[in-house]
Amino acid sequence: MNRSTRLFILRRKRRRWARSQSSGWQVTARVGGVALALTLLLLIGMATTAAAMVGGVYYYFARDLPDPSTIVAKQESFETVKIYDRTGKHLLYESIDPRPFRGDRTYVTLDQISPYLINATVALEDRSFWTNPGVNPRGIARAFLQNLQGGSVQGGSSITQQLAKKNFFTLEEQYARSYTRKIKEVILAIDLTRRYDKKQILEWYLNNNFYGNFSYGIESAAKIYFGKSAADLNLAEAAMLAALPQFPGLNPIQAPDDA
Repeated sequence: MNRSTRLFILRRKRRRWARSQSSGWQVTARVGGVALALTLLLLIGMATTAAAMVGGVYYYFARDLPDPSTIVAKQESFETVKIYDRTGKHLLYESIDPRPFRGDRTYVTLDQISPYLINATVALEDRSFWTNPGVNPRGIARAFLQNLQGGSVQGGSSITQQLAKKNFFTLEEQYARSYTRKIKEVILAIDLTRRYDKKQILEWYLNNNFYGNFSYGIESAAKIYFGKSAADLNLAEAAMLAALPQFPGLNPIQAPDDA
């Protein structure tokens, strides 16, 4: 066999090998493409199913919830009755209802509250308040893990959730440890955050808190415990008052040493 014949046979073998390799890669590519398409379809189906489930859960719990905008009207009836002289400057009498969950109430705007108190409250109650969507995901996750370990419904509520609980649930519902109420709190808190400015939400929160000793709202607490307006609270006074919504019995009158 001469040299030209051998070269011809070698070239033909190389072409056959190249064609076989090309067809193999094409088959592999087609199989890989089908697998990728099926995987994407599966992921899309799972996402659609999950979205439908979330939508169903949301509808189930949100269908009977009150309109969050009614919180505005609730603030109008917050204050106690005050009687002034004919000049309107001198307070002659103020009615303080001694019954539980009533008492001394005076509404103030956020710019009438000490920045120390504002910062202390956010630091203690909800560090991510200014940026979160109404709920604290880390707090909820931490509380959920504690619930799994201890078998009881723990806290984890954001400032907005606490505001929703106090304004939209009965006293029995507020004190009941219930996952259903927690879910409703979350829905209402997210809705409140969509509708209202964070400063407005914090203002409502600070005016609705119970600070012990028949004082509701930070203005009443500042006057009862320190004889001054909420705007004039110093750092130490603000730090002490910020803890009272969670521990109202540790106030300066009932527990001066602990306070």
